[in-house]
This record gives sequence, C-alpha cells and structure tokens, in this order.
Amino acid sequence: MAILGTSASEKELQRRVQRLTRLVEVSVTLNSTQQLAALLQFIISTAAELVDSEAASILLLDENTRALKFAAATGSDAAELARIAVPMESIAGTIFRQNAPLIINEVGRDPRHYRQVGQQVNFQTRSLAGVPMRIQDRVVGVLEALNKRQGKFAEEDTVFLSILASQAAVALHNAGLLEALQQANAELGKTDKIKSVYGPFRKRGKS
Repeated sequence: MAILGTSASEKELQRRVQRLTRLVEVSVTLNSTQQLAALLQFIISTAAELVDSEAASILLLDENTRALKFAAATGSDAAELARIAVPMESIAGTIFRQNAPLIINEVGRDPRHYRQVGQQVNFQTRSLAGVPMRIQDRVVGVLEALNKRQGKFAEEDTVFLSILASQAAVALHNAGLLEALQQANAELGKTDKIKSVYGPFRKRGKS
C-alpha cells in the first residue's frame, strides 16, 4: 500500500510540474503575441488545457453598461456572444464583484446561473471554476473554465487559473494599448496622405 501511495504522489507531483512548466511557456507566448484576437483564443484554449475542461471563456467589464461582456469563448460564435450582457448578479458577476475565485460543481442548482448564455450559444454548463482578472488592484474581467472532463473542479484548478489570469490580464492590457496605438497611427497616416494629395490644390486656391 505504501508503494502505491508513493506512486500516486509522484504522479501528482509530475502533473503539477507539467502545469507549472506550461505556465512558464504561456508567459513567453503571451508576451510575444500582440494581436488581440489571437491572444484571446490562446488564453481560453490554454485555460481549458490547464484544468482539463471542455471549454473556457473570458468576460470583460463594459464600462458603459457596467455589465460583463464575452471577449472570447471556446467554440462559440464571437458575434453572437458579443450581444450577451451578463449581469453582476450572475456567477461571473459574483466572481467579479467579490474579487475572488469560485468553484461550482453543480451549476444547474445555483440560482445565479445565467441560463440565457447557454440558450443562445447552445452550450450547457454543468460545472464551473472562475477567477478574477486583475490589472494591479483593479478587476477588469473574469476567466472561467467550464465542465471538468473528469471528476470535479478543485482549489488547485483555481490556483493555476489565477496565475494564468494574472498573466493574461497584463498581456491583454498591453495588447489593447498597442492595438489602439496602431489604429491611431493608421488614422494619422490617412490624414497625412489626404494632406499631401489636397495640399497643392489648397495652395493654388489661395493664390
């Protein structure tokens, strides 16, 4: 029995080391990926892989409505998800408001479950592990893993999700700033081009 126990303990240790190694690899990829859409997809696929879940999603705060909006979700239509406003009374909203991880292994029994999401994207959530996404001390969104493939979600799952969420929040923040800067530069470039084309005509008109 002692040998079996040691073997099981070694397997668990190896699994943790693999997860931590994966998180180090993820950090490198996050810091080198500057396209927002690619970054979002990478984060949710990694989250599902880390905790062995069927799906994962990222919800970010909409500053105008103060509701959560889907930024990305595994295997779901992005345009369809973008139309869904998830209220703060929901499970994801609770994670956001309380700024704390949450595990629910029987989602169907939880009154906070926002069923409209599943109805609109044809996905049934059975179990959920979610963690807040923070920029410094400010919560900006929620990272969720949905439907554990084997067994139940455990505290260890939220530990690894929290590490990923911290890395992801910073990367998304930086990517968002970069994208805004690129867009501003593109608009500036268009303005300069228009000036270069119409500038001579304006000078002629003045003379």
